[in-house]
Amino acid sequence: MLSLSPAKLLIVAIVALVLVGPDKLPQIARQLGGFWRAVRSFSQKVESEVRATVPDLPSTGDIARYARSPMSLLDTLANMGESPLQEDPGEAPVGSVDQGLRVDPGAPTLAPPPSPPAARPSPDLPFDPRLN
Repeated sequence: MLSLSPAKLLIVAIVALVLVGPDKLPQIARQLGGFWRAVRSFSQKVESEVRATVPDLPSTGDIARYARSPMSLLDTLANMGESPLQEDPGEAPVGSVDQGLRVDPGAPTLAPPPSPPAARPSPDLPFDPRLN
C-alpha cells in the first residue's frame, strides 16, 4: 500500500514547487482538488446505483477487506455453512415431486447423456492427418 509520511509529503511539495513555480502552484492545486472531488462524486454515484440495483450487496468496506484477504471471505463462507440461511417462510420448498414438493419452474431441464466418443484407430496404424 502507499503510505505517505510527513517527510514524503514535504518532498512532493518541494518538487512540485520547483517544477511548477510558486505563482501557478495554487491554481494547479485547485484543479487537482476539483478533479479529486469529481472522481469521488462519480464513485459515490456509481456505488449508489449499484446498491439500488443489488440491495443485498455487502458494504464497500467488507468488499475491500475480502479483496485484501481472501481468507476472511472463505472463513465467512465456512461459517455460513454452520448456520445456513433461513428459507423464506412465505414460499413453498422446492424439491422432487415424489417428496410432495413442487417443481421449480426456473430449474434447467435435464439434457440427454452425451454420446460416447467415436472409436479411435488402433495404435499400430500410421497417423493420417487428413482423417482428423
